[in-house]
Amino acid sequence: MNFQKELNDKQFEAVTSADQYLRIIAGAGSGKTRVLTYRIAYLIGNVGIKPHQILAITFTNKVAKEMKERALNLLPNEDLSGLQISTFHSFCALVLRREIQVLGYPKSFTIYDEDDQKRLVKSVLADAGHAKDADLLKETLSYINFKKMDGKLPEDIKSGDFNDYDRTLLPFFEEYEARKAEAYALDFDDLLIFVNKIFSGNDEILRKYQNRFKHILVDEFQDTNNVQFKLLRLLCNSYNSLYVVGDPDQTIYTWRGANNRIILDIDKYFVPLTTIILNQNYRSTKKILDVANELIDKNKERLKKDLFTERESNEDVTLYSFDNADHEAEYVAKTISELAAKGVKLNDIAILYRSSHSSNRIENALVAKRIPYNVYGGLKFYARKEIKDALAYFRLFSNDKDNVSFERIVNFPARGIGAVTLSVIKDEAKNADLSMLQYIRNIDQFPTSIKPSVLIKLKEMVGIMDKFSARLNENLEAYSEVLDEFLTKIGLYQAYTDVEDEDEDKVNNLHQLINDIRIYLKRNPDSNFEEYLQNVSLISSQDEIEDSEKVTLMTVHTAKGLEFKYVFVVCFSQGSFPNGKALEEGTNARMEEERRLAYVAFTRAKDKLYVTYSTDFNYINQQNNRPSQFIKEAGLKYSDTTGIRSAGIENRGRLYSYQFGNSRSQGISTPIKVTPVSPTPLLGANGITRHVGDTCKHKAFGTGKVLSVEGDFIEVMFPTQGKKKLLGSHMALSKPEGN
Repeated sequence: MNFQKELNDKQFEAVTSADQYLRIIAGAGSGKTRVLTYRIAYLIGNVGIKPHQILAITFTNKVAKEMKERALNLLPNEDLSGLQISTFHSFCALVLRREIQVLGYPKSFTIYDEDDQKRLVKSVLADAGHAKDADLLKETLSYINFKKMDGKLPEDIKSGDFNDYDRTLLPFFEEYEARKAEAYALDFDDLLIFVNKIFSGNDEILRKYQNRFKHILVDEFQDTNNVQFKLLRLLCNSYNSLYVVGDPDQTIYTWRGANNRIILDIDKYFVPLTTIILNQNYRSTKKILDVANELIDKNKERLKKDLFTERESNEDVTLYSFDNADHEAEYVAKTISELAAKGVKLNDIAILYRSSHSSNRIENALVAKRIPYNVYGGLKFYARKEIKDALAYFRLFSNDKDNVSFERIVNFPARGIGAVTLSVIKDEAKNADLSMLQYIRNIDQFPTSIKPSVLIKLKEMVGIMDKFSARLNENLEAYSEVLDEFLTKIGLYQAYTDVEDEDEDKVNNLHQLINDIRIYLKRNPDSNFEEYLQNVSLISSQDEIEDSEKVTLMTVHTAKGLEFKYVFVVCFSQGSFPNGKALEEGTNARMEEERRLAYVAFTRAKDKLYVTYSTDFNYINQQNNRPSQFIKEAGLKYSDTTGIRSAGIENRGRLYSYQFGNSRSQGISTPIKVTPVSPTPLLGANGITRHVGDTCKHKAFGTGKVLSVEGDFIEVMFPTQGKKKLLGSHMALSKPEGN
């Protein structure tokens, strides 16, 4: 491969440098992912580094997947199965699956997402007499997250500076951690904290990973937090190479713990450090870059660079002001209709805003113009109620200590179990030193005040769960099919079918979940059920974005790392962008982050950038909107508004909606059905091709006849077991001799 021919001079230097510690400052659209991928290809193809000796860290699973695919294309003759490209959280989950037992946890630990975390904290507060204190709930969650993003657990706080805030909230933090430990559960922050704990306290384990990963590469390094940086410093001994890529001008996640000083000051920790700046932009036109550069130059805490591009264009950046939000929204919809009429694809168009509540008027205008669109950054597929209900049941199969999941499902489908009965179960289980599920399973051994009618239903539920749990543990059938059958038996499908006015797509979403498990099983034939459950907890909003013929609506935070030919940045008024909290706080750090956020918004645009706002009365800020200060700072000029007029928005508030997999989709369209796994030739790990009519032998079910072949699954009739749907590549299957 001729790297010099395919890269510009700075990219080539960044890809081929032999220096041990490298900081690549990659401006927006400068080919950051290209450089990272080519660096991996260069290390493997030219330097001779083995794929399993490389660890590449990205900030979304989506980017990790794309980077792996690009590496495969660059190195078609290499076996890259050992190449580790993943997010920090996915990497840590992988380490913990192998090593967590040294901390006294089983490998089948549960990962709690934000909703699970909130439920557990609510339970802690309720037991302390604060059941309806929403402010305390918010404060406690914020306190826990803030402390853990800094790597601090309750014992660390006690040994350090202790203030009144700690004195009030620390007891709740302690109880939260104790209940998580009882359930063998970890939240997202724990994944990193626990790995750091293992690496810091076990030299042998740490050396194993240091010796394996000779080259560590980190994408989006400007968004690294203190706990992640500690992990990197532990992994890097004097022989490892560290290669970080990022842009301080795009640090927009400090509210989630990102520390901009890490990328700015990394030269103090890794010496000597070589810095290479990539400042040629291949994405945007010169006129877009000019306003972005002028804006970000107002920040002081940055490594100065000026992006340049060879992409010339006569298209100015368009800036419009409107007298009300409806007119602003109507203009955006009207312009998109005109672009579509000229042949522009809708998925090349994005509408970005600072806060998600800004989308409402825009959505109404798009509906009125019959323009289909997707809203991202809202409710994720795995965060939907019906999905979380199913996953809560599934979690209990692998971890019967998970009280949070038990509380979620114990009365759904309805079993007549209210708050009083649940409190009784909780207290009696605690007195028996068992989890709630374990207690119900062994209830006959204890005196109980649970009503007999309720107890019958609880025993029935646990009996069904234990039966299917045993089938999963036997590993004789595809676990996707066992789980599908379980959802029917436990009544979850029927529960959503029976609810009046319930969104019919909730049932389809459950089917999509089973389909998702089938696909995971197909792609990871050697995986187990616990790994699937842990992996679905690590999905981020960008991982869910799919290409489709719809306009994209999202917050600027969600848009980071993406690009579109046409970008509308809307609601660009003071108090919205920069937002009111930043203005109220008034610190230089907050304003610089808001400016970086606007810079990220502008630089998502490839061919044309539109900036709009209205002077309407803002009920959030309780005043009329004024133009954002960033308009003047970026040198934006107002466009001629002659000819723009309002025709009114018809059918305002009438939304034609449907759910599609993993985004909230609205607009005029036909409901989309659940897509089955694409049929593929059925040749599995056991090297056997399956056809209808074949006989096959199962180590537990005996010999049967194949009734149907659907993708990688076969339906087999066994004389003694009846019909079974199995993964055709399952190692328990074989062909009888002579067949």
